[in-house]
Order: sequence, then structure tokens, then C-alpha cells
Amino acid sequence: MLLVESECGNEREFSEYCAKLLEQYTGPENISIDRLNNVIAYIGDRTKKKIMLTAHLDELSMIVTGITDEGFVNVYRVGGVDRRTLLSAEVTVAGNDGIICSTPPHLTKPGEGNKVPEYKNIYIDLGLKADEVKKRVKIGDRVRIKAPVTELLNGRFASKALDNKLCCFAILTALRKLKKLIAHKELDCCIVVMFASEEEVGSRGATVGTYGIEPDEALVLDVTFAKQADAPGHGLGEGAVIEFSSFFDRKLMKAVDKAAKDRGIKHQYEANGAAYGTDADTIPVIGNGVRTGLISIPVRYMHTPVEVGDMDDVESAADILAAYLRTYEIGGEE
Repeated sequence: MLLVESECGNEREFSEYCAKLLEQYTGPENISIDRLNNVIAYIGDRTKKKIMLTAHLDELSMIVTGITDEGFVNVYRVGGVDRRTLLSAEVTVAGNDGIICSTPPHLTKPGEGNKVPEYKNIYIDLGLKADEVKKRVKIGDRVRIKAPVTELLNGRFASKALDNKLCCFAILTALRKLKKLIAHKELDCCIVVMFASEEEVGSRGATVGTYGIEPDEALVLDVTFAKQADAPGHGLGEGAVIEFSSFFDRKLMKAVDKAAKDRGIKHQYEANGAAYGTDADTIPVIGNGVRTGLISIPVRYMHTPVEVGDMDDVESAADILAAYLRTYEIGGEE
């Protein structure tokens, strides 16, 4: 899942991949990919209460803005790419391998060595002369950062795009845990899964998708900050984070919290009086309004090619979703 590319506005390949994964829970006629590349799947009777589970599927990237006379490629960010991590990074541009240029410390001007260059001063070297670069690369081509999935110790791993493919995986894991109930039509609700596009450039996919779905409730999954050496955050491996905010429906989040407690699922809390910068800020005010909540998965080094996560937190998020949906089980628990 992490290796399938999904740059903002160019998510189609990953959208089709996710749509295929959803077919084991509902017929292909109940799964669609809309014009903005949102994946939308209806699981269950559409006349019943619609509970939307959503996570954004787009990832950060860059875009080609020009080519210099020397053959170096100019770029700009698509989403909140951390410029500090770019120098010397390996990338692909329109399928061509390259590296982001880095000025040796011996050649930096006085006072410039500790500064992070602006995008106007960030270039990609493809190892080619200008005329050959212009044959292979066009303005508007996407730049993908090359980053492998690295297995760390203690059940942890590093990769680009854990924000937010980790949460897409958590939703799929929750569906797997509910597979028997879904197959036997034993949930008194309709689960609507939306893997939303273009969150990193302004929640565009979630806005359009939610208008069409008109859910009664929405549970959004996204990442949050995990504690690291130089910054505060939530404990990595200590469970998903149940969020409370003035933006979120308190009754819904209390019910989610109770479901987690009743089943002894490891979790953490966060409270915020304002927006979180996720699709959960946008969805509550779509149409006639949507009761919305947010569950977060902690990751370290967000918006870099080496985001670090813990599978225990993914399982926790999936268990919390499944526990809440089990409160709609017809005739009692599984």
C-alpha cells in the first residue's frame, strides 16, 4: 500500500488499488471513484443510518515549475513538504531518477550554511544536458520522493506517506475485524468508506465526497504527532488518540470513547478548542451538517520521507472503529 503513489490531484492509481481492496466487503457496483479521485464504498443497506469512515489517500509531492539553461529542474511543493529534508534526496521526475542538489559547505556564502533554501533555490539534477532534460520533462510533471519502507526494531517502521495511508490501512483493518457481521448483514447501519483525495491541498476531496454521501455521522482518521527526541507528542505504541474539540460532536466522541473502554482497547486522549488541520474540520459543515469525530494515529517526523509509526497504534485505531460499529449490531455483540 505504501509503495503505490498518490500525489495530490494524481491519486488515480492508488484510488483504483483501494477500490479493489474494498470489493471483499461489498459488490463492485457499490464502489465508485469520483471525478476528484475519491474512493466511495457503500457497505450495507443504504436506507439505514449512514456512518462514514474516512481517511485521506493523497500524499505530499512536488511539481516541476521550470528547467534552467544548465538543465537543472525547478520545483515547488504540493502540500506541506518539509524543505529541511529535501537536500540530497533521491527523487523521480516523470519516471526519471534524479537527486535534489545540495551546495557543499565549502562553497556556501557566509551566513548561508545554516539556512534552509527557498523553493526558488531548490533544483533537481537528472545528470543530463538541458536539451535532453527538456525532451523528458515538462512543466507540470510531478516529482516523487524516493523512500523505501524501513523496518525498525520493536514493531516500528519508517516510510514516506504514513500520513495518511496508515489510516487507510486502519479502516481496512477495521472492516476485516467486522467481516462476519458485514457478510451476515448484522449491523443496523450502512458503513460508507471514503478514501478522500486532495486533503494536503485543502480538504477538496472530502468536501465534494461528503456532499454526495450525506452521511449521518463521520469518523475521520488522520495522523497526529508522536513524542520524539526534540518535540512533545503522544506516546508511540500507546494506542490511537481519541480527539475532543469544539469542532467535533461530543455525544459521538463520548460513544466512541465508551466503546473503546468497554472492550479494553488501549488508547490516548487529546483535547483542542480549535481546528486540527484535517478533513474533520471541513466535514461537520457540509450540507445540513454532519456529526463528526476524529481518531488519530501518532507518527514521528511528520511530512518527511521517514515518518515513523507503530503497528500497535494502527491496530488500536482499527479496534476502536470496530468497537463503535459493533454498538449497531442487531441482537447483541458478535
